[in-house]
Amino acid sequence: MKKKLLAGLIALSLATLMPQASHVLLAEDFGANEDYYWNLCSKSTEDPQVSATCKSFSNYLSEKSNQLKNQVDNMNQDIDSIRNNIDMVQKEINSQQKIIDNLNAMIEKNNETIQRIQGVIEQLKEDIKQTESDIEKRDKQIKDRMRSEQVSIGTNVYIEFMMGAKDLVDMVRIADGIERITENDQDEIKALEADKEKLNQQKSEQDRLMDDQEKARQRNVENKAVAEKAKAEQEKLQVEWRKQEADLLEKIRSANAANSAVQSQIAVLKNVHYQQSDGWIHPVPGMTYVSAGTWAYPGGGTHLGMDFAAGVGTPIRAPIGGVILYANNPAPTYGGYLGNWVGHPAGGGNTVQLVGTVKGTTYAVSFFHMAQENFAASPGAGVAQGTYLGGVGHSGNSTGAHLHLEIINLGDMSVDEAIDRFRANGADFAWGTGWNSTATSCGVKGYAPCRERPEDFIGY
Repeated sequence: MKKKLLAGLIALSLATLMPQASHVLLAEDFGANEDYYWNLCSKSTEDPQVSATCKSFSNYLSEKSNQLKNQVDNMNQDIDSIRNNIDMVQKEINSQQKIIDNLNAMIEKNNETIQRIQGVIEQLKEDIKQTESDIEKRDKQIKDRMRSEQVSIGTNVYIEFMMGAKDLVDMVRIADGIERITENDQDEIKALEADKEKLNQQKSEQDRLMDDQEKARQRNVENKAVAEKAKAEQEKLQVEWRKQEADLLEKIRSANAANSAVQSQIAVLKNVHYQQSDGWIHPVPGMTYVSAGTWAYPGGGTHLGMDFAAGVGTPIRAPIGGVILYANNPAPTYGGYLGNWVGHPAGGGNTVQLVGTVKGTTYAVSFFHMAQENFAASPGAGVAQGTYLGGVGHSGNSTGAHLHLEIINLGDMSVDEAIDRFRANGADFAWGTGWNSTATSCGVKGYAPCRERPEDFIGY
């Protein structure tokens, strides 16, 4: 029995001392299934190989952040060399947007992980306390048992067990001094060893998770700084793009005749019932701000409407009562980027045109870049002022979630006449006023159809 115990003790000791083989994962392994590893590594595990994998994943995330930073640092900063090439400007802006999106996604994931890990750490603290208590109780029971054995067999050996021995030689000496070990004693020793291995793994996991949490916080600080730098560079290029955008829109939209898909979304009904409005209400009530006003972008370039920046899905409501002339949502809600010409008019993404009368004057109101989901507008429908039309989106030729709103003054044209003319002119949202000049503004042109400043009707 003594030899069996001695052999068992040596085997257990060698197993503890020998390094464990681990499966080495490459960056492509993590990149192919990041969500799986985000979830796996924000939990505690009893498997040392999983712990090793998660340490590698943490290093992978840090390296990914460094790569994104290097991409921003190495981007072409010489605006002068590309300012006259709108295609190159557009390509550079969209490349920067992909990096910004990646950084923001990592920041969001890091925040989720930080919160999740905190809960796991708190639970581990409780688990460690419980395991330590179990070890203390089990150790005391074994020692009490062995002391009673010492008395009965008359040996003078100090009862020290595996984790208490100073080294392997000391462990053999201790084992050699024990004359009677019952099968129950051996089971208790194995259970004690298992508890101690569990405790070591719990403490190791606590250290790993705390380290991952701190690294996630640090990555967030670094990623936010890189994203801000990329955004600042992107905004400089956007100024150059917007200076040329109006001419590009005029060229593309003038050549973009209404096809059968567009024609199917044009209202054909007449004598639709709706209530005329006495005034205007805000189309995006709530938490919005004007990111670009009418006639010009903040940094230059023609802008023929008003941009309301708001979160995706923010309700858009009819600012006046009227009839929906056109409504279509072919574009993904988050699919916006410069040069994305999806939608009608080209680049509008998901769009609506509403025509209605306010105090005797008929107006056409355009809504661009709406969300694809919860799109409530339909051609030919009569709507009351304040009716929900859909949500704010980031669709088509867009650099972020917002509603682009335009107002065309149609003078004394009736709504029925407007429906006929809109269809006859191929669903021209501009009503002949074009897309690249402020010369067709009502203040300059002086007669309808002409472009109005939404600010004059809605305010900020």
